[in-house]
Amino acid sequence: MPAHPTAREASTDLIFRHLPYLRRYGRALTGRAASGDAYVRMVLETLAQDGLDVLGPTVERVGLFRLFHRIYAGGHLELEDESQAPERMDPGALLRTLPCERREALLLTTVEGFSAGETAWILGLPLDVVESQIQLARRTFRDRLRSGVLMLEDDMNIRLPATGGVDAMVSPAAHAQCH
Repeated sequence: MPAHPTAREASTDLIFRHLPYLRRYGRALTGRAASGDAYVRMVLETLAQDGLDVLGPTVERVGLFRLFHRIYAGGHLELEDESQAPERMDPGALLRTLPCERREALLLTTVEGFSAGETAWILGLPLDVVESQIQLARRTFRDRLRSGVLMLEDDMNIRLPATGGVDAMVSPAAHAQCH
């Protein structure tokens, strides 16, 4: 008879299942793979040190992104190798020009698929503020982005979903915000 996983093992498995998506979000938010991955490492270190209770009483995915946001909002990392990374001129550069709250909300809702309500909880902001930031981010993209696809990373797990792409980011149904 197979052994059943403990609740802790099941929660850990769920968290690790979401790590590629957390990495994608971190890389898109910071604009660099090294920075995004450094924040994800900090999330894992926090979980290892403080335990799963740090995620709060919510579904692991939402709690995991909320923990990432709290760490990210606490201060930005300075990584030596980032200064040597070539800057790509692509729509991703436009993402980095958005104010942080708009960028976070846009990425959480359009790339990660969180609802506006979940995004508001992750960011610790009122829903109406999140919805307003999403509309402003979409308007910015609509005004500045003429063509192309938002390529966030070459890794297949770290790109926009095939359905929607940039159109989903600027469509009325898309929602987003950044820190």
